This record gives sequence, structure tokens and C-alpha cells, in this order.
Amino acid sequence: MSTWTYSLKFSLRSLARELVRNIWGRAFVYPALAANERAPSRLADYAARRARKLGVALDGDAGALARLAPGTPVLTKADVRRDPQRLVRPRGPGSWLRTTIKTSGTSGSPLTIVQSVGNLVREEGFVYRQLRWIGWRFGQRRAWIRGDIVCADHPRDGRYWCRDWIGNMLMMSSYHLSGDTIGRYIDALERFDPVVIHAYPSSIAALAAWLNAAGRRYRGTALRGVMTSSETLEPDVRAAVEKAFGTRVYDWYGQAERVAAIGTCERGSYHVLTDYSGVALLPTEREDGACELVGTTLNNAAMPLQRYRTGDTVIPHGPDEPPCPCGRAFPTVRAVVGRQEKIVTLPDGRLVARLDRIFQGHDRHLVEGQVLYRGAGEFVLRVVATDGFTDADARALVDKFLLRVPGVQVRVERVDAIPRGPNGKFEFIAIADGGAGR
Repeated sequence: MSTWTYSLKFSLRSLARELVRNIWGRAFVYPALAANERAPSRLADYAARRARKLGVALDGDAGALARLAPGTPVLTKADVRRDPQRLVRPRGPGSWLRTTIKTSGTSGSPLTIVQSVGNLVREEGFVYRQLRWIGWRFGQRRAWIRGDIVCADHPRDGRYWCRDWIGNMLMMSSYHLSGDTIGRYIDALERFDPVVIHAYPSSIAALAAWLNAAGRRYRGTALRGVMTSSETLEPDVRAAVEKAFGTRVYDWYGQAERVAAIGTCERGSYHVLTDYSGVALLPTEREDGACELVGTTLNNAAMPLQRYRTGDTVIPHGPDEPPCPCGRAFPTVRAVVGRQEKIVTLPDGRLVARLDRIFQGHDRHLVEGQVLYRGAGEFVLRVVATDGFTDADARALVDKFLLRVPGVQVRVERVDAIPRGPNGKFEFIAIADGGAGR
């Protein structure tokens, strides 16, 4: 495919999204969300009204995060995988039109979630509010450096990006970042001069490290913020990006199950968006006081998950923590600590991270999966699978991997179990002794 073909593909996708969800999310959902920001009573009434509409119960109110007592009944990912249809409601007003979300989750266990089209529309309203916190306005330029395949394996013109003309976005590959290519990424970004850069933390960290090592700063003049998501934003990465790009990093937390969302304001605080979902904290035994997020949807009428354990943890503020000076009514947390992933450095200098999409759509016979890097460009896809997992399924996994990381060796290995770490999760990307990574 040529760059023009990729551009056409993403432009048509943006047009479809604009017509189906984005216009309605901005026009009808966002105004109510904006009114909630600095009005605690309005925020509480809004959350309670949404809970009644979906027939779910909330723990506590929208102005604070309730702590669940030990033994409180919760819904787990295993429960959803075991009998998902039990959680799907009959079609009715607000849920006639439906679609599905394929996710690998933070533990590499694929899952399918049924969602109403109204949930998609409402999601756009919340993302639009976060973008407005950054300073972006509809129609302004954006850049995108995430898990999309936006160019050929080896583009002849050396452009690892394409244009989304409808969305006014520069779509950049997160799979071709290396010491040899990053300079071209920076040049392309400076020419396009986006107002917001959307990126995985690992992707924007690579660009920032290159700039800082070269002793130069990003020269775009329109940039108002970098919006990161899908991976944990470490403090040193935030500092490096803000130094290199001269702007604030706005971190966004969400998940495919759509039961919790956390947005960053211009003061750098993490606000738990309690008009997005009902969120409670489940204490853990970690020494840093981290709690697991347990969420109840306020948006998905097709499959409303209640008290769902996300598997992700946050560090809550102490009881004497003053409110955020931004003045917003949402409760805050000190940090989001889930989703750490390793980054693999290939022999040709490419940086590989965030490979969760490899296992998406294989939840029927695949229990969980892990990417193991053995070094020298050799990968093993470890899978725990049922008897229905076939050689064709294994080939499909290999093909999806090579589509994102071309020019490497990869094979599938079936295992009985994947070892867990101290927090009960395994590493999604594991690096064998002698493999290059961090």
C-alpha cells in the first residue's frame, strides 16, 4: 500500500467515526459534562441519574472514592470470560445498536465486550472534554503515535506516517522508531506543527530521549500538550518529555471495559471522572498503599458491568490532601501505577513496546498470552489455550505479529501456565537473559 492509500483508509475511517459518534458526542454529551466540572451538586445528581438509567448501584457519591470492605462481591475478568452472555441485556431504548470491543487487557487475557453505540458516542464526549482541558479545539491539528499500522514495512520514501485528512491528523508508526528514524519523525512533527500529540508513553519517550541527547528542543510552535495513554507514565518519562517538548504531559487512563477513566488537568493532577463511571477502591497489600480500581459503568446500556475489577492500581491521596487548585469537582489520586511494560530494542535499533493487539480477537480459545523476547530478533508468543486452539490460530498470531514487527523471527509456544509476579500478574512483554530491553 502507498502512503496515499493509507491516508485514504484513515480518512474514510475518521469520516465514518465523525458521522456515527463524534458529532453527537461533542454536540449532545460534552455540554453536560462541561457543566459537571466545577459544580459538585450537579456532578452528584448527574452520576445518580445515569446510574438509575442503567439500573446499577454506586458505592459512595461522585465527590469521593469509596473503599470496598474485604469480602465485598465484585465482578472479575474471569467471570466475564466464563459467561459473557449472562451480563448482556436485552435490546431496548438506547441499546438497540451494538458493537463489540476486542481487548487483550493488561494481563494478556483476551476479552470481548458488547457495547451500545450510545456508549461510543458518550466516550467521544469524555475524550473531547480532556482535549479541551489541554487547549485543543475541534478542527485543529493533531499527531498520533500509537499502535496503528500506517505505512509499509519498508516505505521507499522513508515516511513512516500518513495523513488523516478528515481528522486533520498526522498518523505516525510506533513500530519503526529507532535511532536512525527518530530524526525524521521530529522533522515531520515540526513541519505539521500539531496542537496535541497523542502517543504511547514508550513512543514519545523515544522521541524525547533523542531530542535531549542531541541537546535540542522540539521547534513546533502550536503544541499545547502531549496526551499519553495505554501504558503507565513514569515520572522520569514525564520529566523528559516535558523538557524536550516544552509542554505539559496530560496522561489519560481508561480501558476497553469502559468502567473507569482518569484525566489530567492543566495543574498535572489525576482526576477520577466520576461522571464517566462509579469508581471504588479495593485495598491491596502493597507497601505503597496502592488500591485496585473497581468500576461500574454509567454509559454502556448493552453490557453494564458493575463493581468490575480492572486489575489496575492507583495510589490514593491521604485524608489531608488539599483539593486540586484547578477547581474541578472530581476526586483525585496521586498516581496510576498499573500497566508497566518492558521495551525491546531490536538489533537494527527499532524500539518495540505495547504489543497487546497481537492477542485481540482470540478470546474464544486463547486464555492468555505473553510475548517473550530471546534476543537477536527472535520472539516467542507463549499462549495458554484450550483444545480448540488450532495451527491456523497460531499462524494468525504470527501473521499479526509480523505485520507490526516485520523482519524478525517469531513462533508460538503453548504452555500450561504463565508465571505470575508478586502483584499477581505476569509481564506482558518478557525478556530472556541476554535479550536487549528495559
